[in-house]
Amino acid sequence: MISIGVIISFIILHWFADYVMQDGEWAVNKSKEWPALLKHTGTYTLIFGLVTLVNPLTPMIGTDWRAFVLITFVLHTATDYFTSKHSSKQYQKGNFGTRIPRGMDFFVTLGFDQVLHGLQLFITYWYLTTT
Repeated sequence: MISIGVIISFIILHWFADYVMQDGEWAVNKSKEWPALLKHTGTYTLIFGLVTLVNPLTPMIGTDWRAFVLITFVLHTATDYFTSKHSSKQYQKGNFGTRIPRGMDFFVTLGFDQVLHGLQLFITYWYLTTT
């Protein structure tokens, strides 16, 4: 079972590392340039990994913290590779979605991206701390 402290920490930390610490250039170019994507996901992973390591609410004692960092980096990069390409195309088309039900427009893609990141973080943490 994941504690409420871990859940709250991960949600706030994910927002901070994925949005606040993302340079505008990376956000615009990560859908078309590997260096921009890797700068974003590398920065995200560094911040998330370091804070998770020292945060008393997210104890990883007895686990392979390096595995958490590596899995987070690889899966965040893979997720953003696909979702940023799709959302960039939708943004350029001005397809922000106005009807219900909505297709995979810009905001639906952005939301789906966040669901995937959240699932990855919680499942990886749960797996590494319970096995």
